[in-house]
Amino acid sequence: MGGINSGRRRSVQCGAVEQFPVIDLRVLKRAGLLKPGECTYDTLCWRNQDLDALEGRIFVDLSDSDDASIRIAGDVPNQRAAIDCVPCPFGGYRCYFLCPLTGTRCEQLFLVDGIFASRKAHRLTYASQSEDELSRARRKVRKLHRQVEGDTRYARTRGRKRYAKVREFRRAQSIADELYLDRLRTMAADT
Repeated sequence: MGGINSGRRRSVQCGAVEQFPVIDLRVLKRAGLLKPGECTYDTLCWRNQDLDALEGRIFVDLSDSDDASIRIAGDVPNQRAAIDCVPCPFGGYRCYFLCPLTGTRCEQLFLVDGIFASRKAHRLTYASQSEDELSRARRKVRKLHRQVEGDTRYARTRGRKRYAKVREFRRAQSIADELYLDRLRTMAADT
């Protein structure tokens, strides 16, 4: 059990999640667009890996919790997706998109080939699922560097934690350098 080729075969994937524009329900909620009993609208601007930004207007209609929906218009094709409002045990509602292709609940809709649908409907994977050992080591080094130096996501560590993070960063850097040198050696040996 658990030997080579013993698991379920991986289906053909269409791309990585990070490559496509997304509408995230959690971001809409934080922006104040999911207000029960109200209709709200806003403009979204996406700039993933393209020089031109896509812009779209989204209209969220939660006036009737049984027939809630989101409508998307603008540079992207006009589309409508249903929103499922599930009552919570202690009051209020939890909202989910209903994927236009599969009808399943999801919290994100990705724009692929002009259609907003869930990650599973478009057969998208995460970029980290396709990384090799060297790419993972480099990603770890970048993350630790951001934690040591501080950026918009991570606050700069202070005191004892900083020494531990710097030590961890240096260790990860040396592992990534060693993996890179090993790859160079194998490439030189093959030629």
